[in-house]
Amino acid sequence: MKEKFSQELSSERYRELVEHSGDMISTHRPGDWAYTSVNPAVERISGYRPEDLLGRPAYDFFHPDDARAMCERTIPAIRRFGLRTFRYRHLNPDGRYTWVESTHRSVRDPISGELREIIAVTRDISAQLDAERLSRRLASVVASSSDMVVFCDAELRVNYMNEAAQAAFQLRAVSANLSLALLLDVGSFAEICREAVGVAQREGVWRGSLRLGSPEFAGRTMALQEVQAHRDAPAERLNDGDDGLCFSLIIRDLTAQLRAEQEALHFQNEMAHVSRLMALGEMATTLAHEINQPLATSLNYARGALRQIEEGRVSHATELTQPLQSIARQAERAAAIVKRLRSLARKAPYRLEVLDLVEVCRDVAGFMAYQLEREGVSLDCDYAEARLPINADRVQMEQVLINLLQNAIEAYRETTVDEKKLALKVWGEAGKVCLSLTDWAGGVAPELRESLLEPYVSSKPDGVGMGLAIVRGIVEAHSGVLRIDSDGSSYSCFYLEFAAVDAAAISQNT
Repeated sequence: MKEKFSQELSSERYRELVEHSGDMISTHRPGDWAYTSVNPAVERISGYRPEDLLGRPAYDFFHPDDARAMCERTIPAIRRFGLRTFRYRHLNPDGRYTWVESTHRSVRDPISGELREIIAVTRDISAQLDAERLSRRLASVVASSSDMVVFCDAELRVNYMNEAAQAAFQLRAVSANLSLALLLDVGSFAEICREAVGVAQREGVWRGSLRLGSPEFAGRTMALQEVQAHRDAPAERLNDGDDGLCFSLIIRDLTAQLRAEQEALHFQNEMAHVSRLMALGEMATTLAHEINQPLATSLNYARGALRQIEEGRVSHATELTQPLQSIARQAERAAAIVKRLRSLARKAPYRLEVLDLVEVCRDVAGFMAYQLEREGVSLDCDYAEARLPINADRVQMEQVLINLLQNAIEAYRETTVDEKKLALKVWGEAGKVCLSLTDWAGGVAPELRESLLEPYVSSKPDGVGMGLAIVRGIVEAHSGVLRIDSDGSSYSCFYLEFAAVDAAAISQNT
């Protein structure tokens, strides 16, 4: 009696377990693999009601390719070995297929060994397969990435490198317990430990550009770009005391990028040099006047002194001091003009220094004064009283101002306005040094405003379209900002912005 009650209780528990299972549990008859029973989970997993399936062969609901494999390989294997797990595409009522995984187990008569039925446990694995596909895609991207990807444990022992990293470190495979310290020079490894890994461990990720050195890099420039810290779930940890910490490092080969930047800078310097020569050619009359003026003055002083000597009006050499000093001053002025011309015309290397933008503006305004006067253009200068230092190449900053002034002068040539005026303003605000040059020569048409700074784009019929493009290139090379503001009909304002530096650095630099 007790044994019978125990069997009934076990049977009841088994029935409850089957009824409440999240997996689809079904039985099949051996001949045609038809459904003989299913639990309630069938509707959630397959979309069918139990009565839709009972009496029908299971492989009627398979994808044709999977049904063929089922009949030819899986069913014979189940008959022979008794247990098989396989994946297949199950046909839903709406005509779509869903990936499922079934484990089939054969049930045989304990005495005769005859196959009586098959029990199947089926689960929907669509989300699992999507995750696996995504993981494979991510792994493929990481493996084929041109960036070097390195996985390390908490002790910075390398456990994975993609192909780019293996090639960079000249490794055919990653050996066990390979420490990152053995691949890099001492300074690089110490910097990674001190800066990147520490930040990643605290904040989850470190991003920057940390130059790395290694004998295997063979003159190439490598930089650590990112370090991510990860922690495995407790169930994934192997040993007690293991906190599951590991790191992913992304290293980039900057050699080609730096070479391209150097070539771009060289091209920009060449274009700026050509532009300066073109500007000097257009200013030929101005330059002749600038040099002729001190020479003529010196000649007048020299002739006056000679007449005094010839007429016997000089009784003592000190009487010639004043005209000789005047001649010396005019010679120094001419020498300064020639020096300025030579600095603008020479092909000088790019050299950053701390300079006062107000001083540069004063020099260029004085240099351009005669041309502005000859063109009938007045220049109103509003300079800050304090020094406004920036880190820049002096010749290129002069080039920017000359190009902007030349552009404004040429704009007035195309107009018939009565008053030709320019407003140059230089000021400082919140860690920035700002400059604006405004003209009232008709403005810039809205359709040209976005493209005017591009090469070979000009608002003038005979314009080359390089002056403003060079200005933009120089400003951006100095990490500055260049903007155009115009109402399209009356005025145009060119606005420049640079990062300010400590004013004390000017005296230290000089």
